[in-house]
Amino acid sequence: MVRHDCVETRPAPAVSFPRTTIQTLIISFNANSTARQDMKKIINFFNKAEEVVIGYALLLIAFITTLQVVLRYAFSISLDWVDEGSRYMTILITFVGAGVCIRYNAHFGMDALVQYVQPRYKHLLRALAMFISSFVMGVTCYFSWIQIAKLHKFGATTPVLQLPMYVPYLPIGIFTVIIALRFFGQGCKHLGALAGKKSNEIDTKEDRRKC
Repeated sequence: MVRHDCVETRPAPAVSFPRTTIQTLIISFNANSTARQDMKKIINFFNKAEEVVIGYALLLIAFITTLQVVLRYAFSISLDWVDEGSRYMTILITFVGAGVCIRYNAHFGMDALVQYVQPRYKHLLRALAMFISSFVMGVTCYFSWIQIAKLHKFGATTPVLQLPMYVPYLPIGIFTVIIALRFFGQGCKHLGALAGKKSNEIDTKEDRRKC
């Protein structure tokens, strides 16, 4: 007789690959609802701060411009710093407001082609436009910081206020980063809507904003 020995077979142990630091942070962040809530609070605070800066800057420009007109025509007094300060605050309002407009989808856009395609391709075209806009703003940010570094190196100052010349350029370098990130985030939302159920929700939100 042939004798067969029974050999106990065990399943092979699962091979676990080490997680990278980024994967660990993402998993822990998604698992921790408190971290998400804290992040939302920070973002909401920053969003409100942007709108407050725009509002008070507009009020300040209106006040100093009115004061300049009254002093010039009533008392023949001219404030040299008003024109220069107004220009610099206008630059600040422009770039802060550009970031706010992305949140409210208030930028001008050509949607003649988008209206006649299927919803899936509609989101694809919008995502492409957002990513291109993000790239353009990223390039603008890169060259703006090069210019800021040159002005800081030369030590030039503004003619009237005697501020360092790089200071008026700081809003360009700072807020183009925010604008690029927001464009990129909007593009990711449209990509996510290609396969999800959020397609109609995003369409209705954009239609409401247009109205």
